[in-house]
Amino acid sequence: MSVSLYDLLKRDVKKMVFGISKYEKGNIYPLIVEEVEKYVIEVVLEEVNYNYFRAAQVLGISRSTLYQKIKNLNIDGEKPALMITENREQEF
Repeated sequence: MSVSLYDLLKRDVKKMVFGISKYEKGNIYPLIVEEVEKYVIEVVLEEVNYNYFRAAQVLGISRSTLYQKIKNLNIDGEKPALMITENREQEF
């Protein structure tokens, strides 16, 4: 049985909204949207091996928008060194 994205978000957002006191009233929505957006971009970048062109296609946004989001959300847009090493080892 698979769980829908909605169900996962419903459970986790409820915990975030009511369980974390550091969020001040009035800024919860943009904070949650930002965190979800950051996570989605990070997952897509990893899945497409940090190919920005392909990531933008998968996300349905332009590359320039992707670059802006990476910068604004403080996403490390570089392929981790471990992935680079693993890819090189697989080539030989």
